[in-house]
Amino acid sequence: MLTSLEHAQIPVRRMERAISWYVDHLGFRLSSRDGDRIAFLTLPEGPLLMLWQTEDEASHAHFTVGGTDYPALLYRTERIHELHERLAGIGARIQQFRNDGFAWVLKFYDPEGNLWGALQFNPPSAD
Repeated sequence: MLTSLEHAQIPVRRMERAISWYVDHLGFRLSSRDGDRIAFLTLPEGPLLMLWQTEDEASHAHFTVGGTDYPALLYRTERIHELHERLAGIGARIQQFRNDGFAWVLKFYDPEGNLWGALQFNPPSAD
């Protein structure tokens, strides 16, 4: 029935700040805008990221299990250590950065309060 993910939508409270942050620190490119409240961002691969401006303080793009926040969106990278250093250097709140065996996992909050995840898969072991 379904064939692919078209786009993901996340809430932001300050559109210009969000666009700048995603472009400057995560490598997104602004693709288009629909008025002042909607923006579409792209990466070299994958679906669009749609930003919705909202005043609702309770809107975030993550969920909670047993009191712990989990990201709804996880991205792949080949530069996870560089990404971690960049985010730490700008004072982003890092929830987790560790090697979980199958991959390095980085979870961090953007200035809008959304929890993001990034994975760098480890090479297969030579068993």
